[in-house]
Amino acid sequence: MNENKLVFQDFLRSQIHSYRSVHAFSQEHMAEALRISPRSYIDQEHGRYGFSAMTLVYYIFLLNDEEILTFIRELRYLMGRRKEDVA
Repeated sequence: MNENKLVFQDFLRSQIHSYRSVHAFSQEHMAEALRISPRSYIDQEHGRYGFSAMTLVYYIFLLNDEEILTFIRELRYLMGRRKEDVA
């Protein structure tokens, strides 16, 4: 798998887990919010599978405007740093 894709999946997994923790959501509640099965959420949270593009979209829908900007800035920094590491 492409290294950038792995970095992105780890970042997204961490962001979603942090969101769930901050809001004290159960795994089942988070799965419902992301419109995936609880089993799929648990597997994804534990790194067995990566989150899909639609899961990313539903996650972004949970965020307020400031949180979306923070998410994008952190991702841009992370991916920009990765790009510099490769160059």
